[in-house]
Amino acid sequence: MRERVRHTINIKECALFDLSLDSASKDFLIGAAENYLQYLQTHDKGFEIIKLQSITKDIFGLRLQLEYKLKSTESLILRTPLGEFALEKDSKEEIGILTYDERLKVLHLSVEEELCAKLFAYKESLQLISDLKFLVQNVINFYLQDYSLNFPAIPPILKPDINALKDLQTPPHQEQLNALFGIFKNPFCYIWGAAGSGKTKVVLLHALAFYLKANLKVAILAPTNNALEQCLTTLIVNLDAIGFETSTILRLGTPSQRFAENFPKNCDLLLENKAIDYKKSLQDSLIIAMTLDTFLRRNDLHTIDFKHYFIDEAGFAPLIKTLPLCAFGKPITLLGDHKQLQPICVLNTTDAKESQWKPSKLWQYSSLFMEKFFKIHCLQGKESPKDSDFLETTLPSENPPITKTFTLTQTYRYGNNLAQLLNHYIYQNNLQGLNADTFLYCLDVSQMPKTQILDKANFNEASQCCNLAHTFLDAHQDFAILTPFVNQRQLILKTMPSLYREECVFTIHSSQGQEFDYVIFSPVILHYHLNNSNNQHALFALNVAFSRAKKGIILVCDKFYWLQQKNQFLSDLVRIAKPYLRFF
Repeated sequence: MRERVRHTINIKECALFDLSLDSASKDFLIGAAENYLQYLQTHDKGFEIIKLQSITKDIFGLRLQLEYKLKSTESLILRTPLGEFALEKDSKEEIGILTYDERLKVLHLSVEEELCAKLFAYKESLQLISDLKFLVQNVINFYLQDYSLNFPAIPPILKPDINALKDLQTPPHQEQLNALFGIFKNPFCYIWGAAGSGKTKVVLLHALAFYLKANLKVAILAPTNNALEQCLTTLIVNLDAIGFETSTILRLGTPSQRFAENFPKNCDLLLENKAIDYKKSLQDSLIIAMTLDTFLRRNDLHTIDFKHYFIDEAGFAPLIKTLPLCAFGKPITLLGDHKQLQPICVLNTTDAKESQWKPSKLWQYSSLFMEKFFKIHCLQGKESPKDSDFLETTLPSENPPITKTFTLTQTYRYGNNLAQLLNHYIYQNNLQGLNADTFLYCLDVSQMPKTQILDKANFNEASQCCNLAHTFLDAHQDFAILTPFVNQRQLILKTMPSLYREECVFTIHSSQGQEFDYVIFSPVILHYHLNNSNNQHALFALNVAFSRAKKGIILVCDKFYWLQQKNQFLSDLVRIAKPYLRFF
């Protein structure tokens, strides 16, 4: 058996060589994707049941009132006692998608009259399924193509005058300038910073501004639609504010209704079946933004001469979906925060220990492990270790081993009161906040009458969250209610059903990639896997929750209970929070 010490030394030596993946490494990637697809099929995973509030019939077919917005209209299935029906737009089949109204959350299906009558008779048994396994198949399809994967070796061709930014009225600070120098000097680098540190609003903004001035085409990629639109909204608004023409920014894929209304000139013309205009928009656009899934699926994007790839929310982007960018010989810049959530992988802990599903573990790793993956597989070419060496020597939770990392330690979102806690528990990199404290309040429910003990839910917290929601809605404020527990989310929605329409109640994981002015947080109880500081995954999830807030945080909890918990991030947060007083 090969000694790990020697392995580590050779990995470092390997940095001197040209890092390219051989055919065995590509086979390993294909095998990992095929194994994960098999796992999803074997365990009946990889799909989502979309809850239906009501089903009505009209002259065209069936009208489905959904409980929440669809993430995508691709790969929808109607499961019925008569069988399963694939739903496609403009379908010539007996059933298909007529329209989808995102604002009203209504999916209108065209259904042949006879079938419609039969289905309506079974309306209580109908299920709408979003089958996401096609996203894994897209990964397989890419790797099956004849692409050579090489670690980025050529720095950007653009050499802008970054020092000139110091003359701006509000110039980037030194760490942000260092990050910009890093982007344009290195073929591959990572910009790491907490929320509000200027990764997007300053560093990426100025990098893109330089490319726009030079009339060069670049790509922005993100793991989710929420993350993509959060990034693009910031960039479009701020580029416009400093005088750049933003019509050359193109968002590919299906936009949210809000994004489409706010930025119609930046949306994908292919969705309107304007193929000719779409090709021209691809040609004319200088910044093309998309999810990783969109990039993998659309082969026409692989022929575009992008001069640089920027990956936002890189810590949430799966490695297996970002390695394909290495097929095009261009610089790659990662922006993100590895102290937040890792990529979603449905492989559970028990199954991960079985050798049968070991290749599927690759889906747990983020794009931040790209450099180490190449180095280990470079070593594989020298000494031919097992394919699984990367999986055996690397933990998804370890700090990403990236040679060129540029850290931003000043956040403009948090006051020092919250920044110091985040630094102590999470960042440990001398994180600095604003001199003014973050608006941090605690609405204490400990004095309320005791209620029935529920499983991972608390009625008093749910009730007070709903009272706050009324206040925020009346004041027309942007807010979200977050909780670690699915049961608590459901209880809050049951207590105030109108919040379904507002779509403002989330579990922590489902809030990833979004931001709100105010976050109302309901912790319920101390739970090792979901909010206990002694568990790194739970601690990073809490970081996600509180980094969603741009202006203020309200903790709705039993203050006495939390102050009794020792060495807990939440307990210390409750300790420094001020008693909640209505401020709208």
